[in-house]
Amino acid sequence: MAFIKEESEDMKIEETFRVKHEDTEEQTATDTASRTEIESAPLPNTEVTSTAQGTTSTVIIADDPAQWPAILTDSVRCQIVKKGPVQVTNIVFPHNSENPPRRFTNDNYMRSMKNGEKILRSWMLYSMSTDSVFCFACTVFRKRDNALSNCGFRTWRNLAHHLKEHEYSNGHLTNMTNWHELQRRLQTNTTIAQRQQDSMRIEIEHWKGVIRRVIAIICHLAERNQALRGTTSELNDPLNGNFLAQVELMAQFDSVMTEHIRRIQNQETRVHYLSGTIQNEIIALIGNKVLEEIVRRVHRAKYYSVIMDCTPDVSHKEQLSIVLRIVNCEPSVSIAEHFFGFLDVEDRTGKGLTEVLLDHLQKHSLSLSDCRGQSYDNGSNMMGHKQGVQARILQLNSKAFCIPCSSHTLNLVVADAAKSSVLSISFFGVLQRLYNLFSSSVQRWAVLKEHVKQLTLKPLSTTRWEARIDCVKVVRCQLPEILDALSALQTFAIEKEDSETMSTAKSLHGELKTWSFLLCTMTWYNVLYQINHVSKLLQSPNVSMETFRSETEGVKDYLEDFRENGIASCQTDAKDIAENLDMEMTLPEKRQRKKKRQSLYEGTEDTQSTPDETFRRDFFLPMVETALRSLSDRFSRLKGVYDLYDFLFSKDNMKQTIKNGKLHERCKKLEQTLHDIDADDLALEINSSLYTFPDHVATSPFDMLNYIYSKKLLDLYNNLSIALRLLLTLPVSVASGERSFSALKLIKNYMRSTMGQERLTGLALTSIERDVRQSLDMEDIVIAFAEDKARKQQF
Repeated sequence: MAFIKEESEDMKIEETFRVKHEDTEEQTATDTASRTEIESAPLPNTEVTSTAQGTTSTVIIADDPAQWPAILTDSVRCQIVKKGPVQVTNIVFPHNSENPPRRFTNDNYMRSMKNGEKILRSWMLYSMSTDSVFCFACTVFRKRDNALSNCGFRTWRNLAHHLKEHEYSNGHLTNMTNWHELQRRLQTNTTIAQRQQDSMRIEIEHWKGVIRRVIAIICHLAERNQALRGTTSELNDPLNGNFLAQVELMAQFDSVMTEHIRRIQNQETRVHYLSGTIQNEIIALIGNKVLEEIVRRVHRAKYYSVIMDCTPDVSHKEQLSIVLRIVNCEPSVSIAEHFFGFLDVEDRTGKGLTEVLLDHLQKHSLSLSDCRGQSYDNGSNMMGHKQGVQARILQLNSKAFCIPCSSHTLNLVVADAAKSSVLSISFFGVLQRLYNLFSSSVQRWAVLKEHVKQLTLKPLSTTRWEARIDCVKVVRCQLPEILDALSALQTFAIEKEDSETMSTAKSLHGELKTWSFLLCTMTWYNVLYQINHVSKLLQSPNVSMETFRSETEGVKDYLEDFRENGIASCQTDAKDIAENLDMEMTLPEKRQRKKKRQSLYEGTEDTQSTPDETFRRDFFLPMVETALRSLSDRFSRLKGVYDLYDFLFSKDNMKQTIKNGKLHERCKKLEQTLHDIDADDLALEINSSLYTFPDHVATSPFDMLNYIYSKKLLDLYNNLSIALRLLLTLPVSVASGERSFSALKLIKNYMRSTMGQERLTGLALTSIERDVRQSLDMEDIVIAFAEDKARKQQF
């Protein structure tokens, strides 16, 4: 049996058959010579499936010509001719109702010549369902001028006469010629339909090649955050933008694009796929494909955490960045933070942001019940205890623990310490004045570069306080060179008769060349270096809560030790620089104000602070104490999370919990809080892991989880693996959201301020999630684009 697919625009297929099944109980024996017609019914053994273009029918063509469709399409006709006539010979032919009864025989297939030779009638077919004969050629080419091509011939008495008469008819001769010609063309693939199909196939491959290259160019530019369009949209115009410029460049070396450009220039095609509309459609398709892949990964991971942050773009729209943190366990364990899109928000309150988040999650079929963590900056609309986003999410899902952003919190710790004393405020004011003095003029900057060879002055960051290490480091490492530059600038100002510059340079030179400023520089450099190092470390997506805790406790221990011994070490470091500068290593002595005695019984103040004590009391201790107090207060809300998970931080923590007899209690608390594990089974698995896990993999939750999956031990430690996945899913910082803002500033700049939200999100997804995009099958995107846009060329 041959299977043939027909494609049609109509949902209803009208065919005419002869229906007779000899091997079924429903067989009906009929002696009529006419064929049974079944109108408006689907073909037997036919599967009808819906496609984008219409209805696809899979038709089973029988060997029996009476069961062929009444209307033969070109594809069915070619298939029948390619198969050829099948003559029935190995059966006992039935008798008819004539008197005397007659029947068809195998001898009727042969034509007897006068010389005794017999020639096979290859065109004759016997129909078992109707007990009649057909002409293969006339039936295929539908010349319905006699019974042999219409309903079959079964008058066996006059069969020889009718066959001879039919063989010499003009219609039969024409049909035989057409049959053999079509058969020859099919064998040599030279049919008109075949040539059309070959031509269409070549055309389809050409357009697919064009779309592949268009998609490649768009992805190449989007990953580098470059603009696509220019002032014009004409080829060979120097102002047509990066996209058309890349097309022109590719056409110089690529034959497909060369042919495409030739067709456009010769106006051989009106469809070119190079317009801005097509760019938007392809960008949207790529973005949606990336989002679908991210959603698929989130569903596979099951648990996720939400990271959100807001920033205004160049067109003064508030853009909400959403990032999802997951733990991938296949093919290997990894922590990923995926960008989930930019959303234009109008209501920036906690209620408005929560509604936008929930709508976006629901749109992509993500359940909030699987959310196990959330992290935001320290804004009141995000972190508010009653009306903030985190409070509203916790009301809907108590398992979504809120983790304050480590980087933002450390930034606030430094900001609090910088405002702890007048000397600290004045110190950073001097650094900014120093930068403003040299950067306000090209000539002044040249004077600076002439003396300061390595590092250059940096302005103070208005938001990232821990990043002020850059501007302090320049003074810490190159103070002698900066002083020389200030002296040279004074000379330059005198020559130019610039009294203001000369006065400012002289004033700064005097302030920088003091022992108190040098001590402030050393103190702030040590504190900022430590905090900035931890802040950079915690911004990695691979960092989890155990690292978060150890690093923040390390900062706290450092500050406590610095409070006791820091000023001495700063004086030692500053002494080497002061000796090279011949700087007087004494602090200015502040005149003590004598308090007037109001009565005779008041005592006199005999104690008088030394300059070193005054410096320690007024600058050093307030800075360190403020930093310690702020660090403890701002990270205090993590105590509940630590109490829930810290026994899983390492193998040593597990041993200590067992030693204290609290393992079952901690497992029970975890079960009652999250409802994702069985406490008794978890306790048994932890006890077992202490003896089976190697020491080198039991130092962190990530290593333990990776060991379970790499060694295929999931069936032994299923509850422990779930607990470790929940722990690693908790976010540590919103650095991924902040990094998406960097892409936003590059994509939507002042030259592209009118960009639509859909295009912005598509370009951002292509740029930020380039690894996900590169893992996608681009052929799927080509087909999806072709189906989404029904063009003249059918793909």
